[in-house]
Amino acid sequence: MKQKELSVWLRVILAVGALCVLFLAVVFVPSVGQDIAGANPNLAPAYLPCLIFFWVTTVPVYAFIVLVWLIAVEIGRDNSFCRKNAGRLRACSLLALLDTVLYMLAGLVLAWFHLLHITLIVGGVILCALGAAASVSCAALSHLTRKAADMQSENDLTI
Repeated sequence: MKQKELSVWLRVILAVGALCVLFLAVVFVPSVGQDIAGANPNLAPAYLPCLIFFWVTTVPVYAFIVLVWLIAVEIGRDNSFCRKNAGRLRACSLLALLDTVLYMLAGLVLAWFHLLHITLIVGGVILCALGAAASVSCAALSHLTRKAADMQSENDLTI
């Protein structure tokens, strides 16, 4: 696969991912939250704070998507291994870690107030697992990209 073609595919996948996050934030999570609040009246007061929390935590997700979009643009320019991309990957790692920690804290707060529902537990565990995996993956890719950029700059100096 050529660099330009890979870049286009990455950007298409990112656009679909961004639309999926938007669907989750606007349709799915509010609907599930209303179902949970309707079935459990004691959880109804937590609906709006939880929904606002979810919306706030989509901000790092969209920042992540923007950073990966910029990486895809650099890949299209045949500049995959540069310090900018290494820095962007590091920022992606930190954003994923931030989101993971926020969801862990939210789970603890909900548990403290006895407001955890099985749907929230399952969703939270899945989100934390995905966030941790993304954080570790981005950190490793950042390290490898930085090493490759260093090697590339050394080779440019030798020629």
